[in-house]
Amino acid sequence: MKIFFFLNYLLCFSSLLLTSCSSLINTVQVQTLTKNYCAPNVTYHSIPVQQISPSDSILLLKYFSAHDFVLIKYLNLAQPALNYLNSPKYATQRLSAKQTMTEKYMLFESELNAIAAELDCNGERIDKLAGYIDELNAKKQTRLTVASILLGAVTAVTATTVQNNDLNNGLSIAGGLGTAVLGFMTLNPKGKRIKMSLQRNMLESIWYQNNSSQIYPSSIWGILSEKRFSNSLNLSLVETIRQRWLQYGLDDQQNSPLEKLYFGDGGVFAVEDLHDLANMHNELQATIRSIQQDMRSLMLSITSLD
Repeated sequence: MKIFFFLNYLLCFSSLLLTSCSSLINTVQVQTLTKNYCAPNVTYHSIPVQQISPSDSILLLKYFSAHDFVLIKYLNLAQPALNYLNSPKYATQRLSAKQTMTEKYMLFESELNAIAAELDCNGERIDKLAGYIDELNAKKQTRLTVASILLGAVTAVTATTVQNNDLNNGLSIAGGLGTAVLGFMTLNPKGKRIKMSLQRNMLESIWYQNNSSQIYPSSIWGILSEKRFSNSLNLSLVETIRQRWLQYGLDDQQNSPLEKLYFGDGGVFAVEDLHDLANMHNELQATIRSIQQDMRSLMLSITSLD
């Protein structure tokens, strides 16, 4: 009866360990890192992209490449560029027009840097959170390993010292079962989880290919949605980013659990989910910053105007 009681106690204790390993944590570190301190403190009003008439397009394409022309459109540089081209050579109007183009260029560059900085901040914040959970899980893993070794050692010593065969067999069975349970927990750790809400989800617009939340300025969103800015010229940057994100266990089925978790309002995240979320922010940041390569081409074209 005592052996049965000991065995039952061991099973209950092991079950308690299994369930507690997946519990939510809400420490000071978690509370700090789950707050979105990366969001801007003020609301910015996006400037609409102005359309260019066919006749103006023909004139601009005489001086700018097709690639630069698209940038001119999304940066609203068409009007000052036309003012420059339609003014007499050496006229003061040309200086004013070029100054306006430079100012609009710098405005767009600041928008680009602001979005990239917010993505970088979020990626670092979530990565720190994942690292903190990894550390907690590693400590738990160490405790489980030590407990498994100690239980195995105690069982082996008990088998050689206890003379009562029935008690010896019962303790050996109980110790072996306990070691197996701890070994299973070591091989299949559930890990700690955290709850995090995503009030300003910068990934949502990319996944759903919709900028209705207005997180991205019209100029940046236009470039991200323009197929002529991707290397393949067949898919926009938004579409190529979305395709890369499918590797994180996502699919195109609507309302899947991961889709709601990553691109909705948030929820309960395991450490693997946090690593994926941080990686997606970093990938998007790299794509945003890559637009500066296109910007260099445009600036060279502007400065080389006669």
